[in-house]
Amino acid sequence: MKKVFLVYSHYNENSFNASIRDTFIKSLKERGHKLDLIDLYKEKFDPVFAGEKPDNTVLNHRQRIEQSDIIA
Repeated sequence: MKKVFLVYSHYNENSFNASIRDTFIKSLKERGHKLDLIDLYKEKFDPVFAGEKPDNTVLNHRQRIEQSDIIA
């Protein structure tokens, strides 16, 4: 069993991307893997890094990545 950290970001929950996400998640669960999902769009995540100190959101993501076996 693996722990998968899945990074997703899309504004439309009815999109093809959302369908791929859902199929991927279903497949993981059927195989007994654990999932940790983040949706950067829903979090309103700002991807611009200008050298500032990481905020709590970035630190949280980093911690969750370190606890995972796979990033997808």
